[in-house]
Amino acid sequence: MRFVKPMSLDENSIILDVRSDDEHAKERLALPHILIKADEVNPDEFMAEYNPDGEKMVNILCMSGGLASAVAEKFEEAGYSNVAVVVGGIIEAEYEGVQVLKN
Repeated sequence: MRFVKPMSLDENSIILDVRSDDEHAKERLALPHILIKADEVNPDEFMAEYNPDGEKMVNILCMSGGLASAVAEKFEEAGYSNVAVVVGGIIEAEYEGVQVLKN
Protein backbone atom coordinates (compact mmCIF):
# COMPACT_ATOMS: atom_id res chain seq x y z
CA MET A 1 0.00 0.00 0.00
CA ARG A 2 1.25 3.46 -0.89
CA PHE A 3 1.04 6.54 1.29
CA VAL A 4 1.26 10.24 0.42
CA LYS A 5 1.61 13.32 2.57
CA PRO A 6 -1.31 15.77 2.37
CA MET A 7 0.99 18.60 1.26
CA SER A 8 1.80 16.64 -1.93
CA LEU A 9 -1.80 17.02 -3.14
CA ASP A 10 -2.77 19.73 -5.60
CA GLU A 11 -5.65 20.77 -7.84
CA ASN A 12 -4.64 18.13 -10.42
CA SER A 13 -4.74 15.26 -7.92
CA ILE A 14 -7.57 12.74 -7.90
CA ILE A 15 -8.72 12.88 -4.28
CA LEU A 16 -11.35 10.47 -2.99
CA ASP A 17 -12.82 11.52 0.36
CA VAL A 18 -14.45 8.45 1.97
CA ARG A 19 -15.86 10.12 5.09
CA SER A 20 -19.54 10.52 5.95
CA ASP A 21 -21.64 13.41 4.68
CA ASP A 22 -21.72 14.90 8.19
CA GLU A 23 -17.92 14.76 8.59
CA HIS A 24 -17.48 16.27 5.13
CA ALA A 25 -19.95 19.07 5.87
CA LYS A 26 -17.97 20.07 8.97
CA GLU A 27 -14.58 20.20 7.25
CA ARG A 28 -13.24 19.36 3.82
CA LEU A 29 -10.25 20.03 1.61
CA ALA A 30 -10.37 23.21 -0.42
CA LEU A 31 -8.86 21.19 -3.29
CA PRO A 32 -11.19 19.50 -5.80
CA HIS A 33 -12.23 16.07 -4.53
CA ILE A 34 -14.87 13.38 -4.88
CA LEU A 35 -16.98 12.40 -1.87
CA ILE A 36 -18.14 8.77 -1.73
CA LYS A 37 -18.82 7.08 1.60
CA ALA A 38 -16.40 4.24 2.28
CA ASP A 39 -19.06 1.53 2.23
CA GLU A 40 -20.38 2.79 -1.13
CA VAL A 41 -17.07 2.85 -3.03
CA ASN A 42 -16.96 0.55 -6.05
CA PRO A 43 -13.38 0.52 -7.37
CA ASP A 44 -14.31 -0.48 -10.94
CA GLU A 45 -17.01 2.18 -11.25
CA PHE A 46 -14.79 4.83 -9.68
CA MET A 47 -11.87 4.15 -12.01
CA ALA A 48 -14.12 4.03 -15.08
CA GLU A 49 -15.57 7.44 -14.24
CA TYR A 50 -12.67 9.37 -12.70
CA ASN A 51 -9.47 7.69 -13.94
CA PRO A 52 -10.38 5.89 -17.18
CA ASP A 53 -6.84 5.77 -18.58
CA GLY A 54 -5.49 4.63 -15.21
CA GLU A 55 -2.51 6.97 -15.42
CA LYS A 56 -3.17 9.07 -12.32
CA MET A 57 -2.79 8.15 -8.68
CA VAL A 58 -6.03 8.03 -6.68
CA ASN A 59 -5.41 9.59 -3.26
CA ILE A 60 -7.83 8.32 -0.61
CA LEU A 61 -8.66 10.58 2.33
CA CYS A 62 -10.56 10.05 5.59
CA MET A 63 -10.37 11.63 9.04
CA SER A 64 -7.04 10.15 10.13
CA GLY A 65 -6.07 7.38 7.67
CA GLY A 66 -7.64 4.17 8.97
CA LEU A 67 -10.78 4.13 6.86
CA ALA A 68 -8.84 5.25 3.80
CA SER A 69 -6.51 2.26 4.25
CA ALA A 70 -9.48 -0.12 4.21
CA VAL A 71 -10.81 1.48 1.01
CA ALA A 72 -7.34 1.35 -0.59
CA GLU A 73 -7.32 -2.39 0.12
CA LYS A 74 -10.61 -2.71 -1.80
CA PHE A 75 -8.98 -1.04 -4.81
CA GLU A 76 -5.89 -3.25 -4.57
CA GLU A 77 -8.02 -6.40 -4.28
CA ALA A 78 -9.84 -5.27 -7.45
CA GLY A 79 -6.47 -5.08 -9.24
CA TYR A 80 -5.68 -1.35 -8.99
CA SER A 81 -2.21 -0.50 -7.75
CA ASN A 82 -2.39 3.25 -8.46
CA VAL A 83 -4.00 4.17 -5.14
CA ALA A 84 -2.48 5.87 -2.11
CA VAL A 85 -3.66 6.65 1.40
CA VAL A 86 -3.36 10.27 2.49
CA VAL A 87 -1.32 9.89 5.69
CA GLY A 88 -3.12 11.32 8.71
CA GLY A 89 -6.18 12.26 6.69
CA ILE A 90 -7.91 15.61 7.05
CA ILE A 91 -6.34 16.08 10.49
CA GLU A 92 -2.80 15.91 9.11
CA ALA A 93 -3.76 18.00 6.07
CA GLU A 94 -4.79 20.89 8.28
CA TYR A 95 -1.68 20.45 10.45
CA GLU A 96 0.54 20.62 7.33
CA GLY A 97 -1.12 23.81 6.17
CA VAL A 98 -3.27 22.39 3.38
CA GLN A 99 -6.36 24.60 3.12
CA VAL A 100 -9.33 23.02 4.89
CA LEU A 101 -12.77 24.60 4.66
CA LYS A 102 -14.87 24.49 7.84
CA ASN A 103 -18.51 25.13 8.61
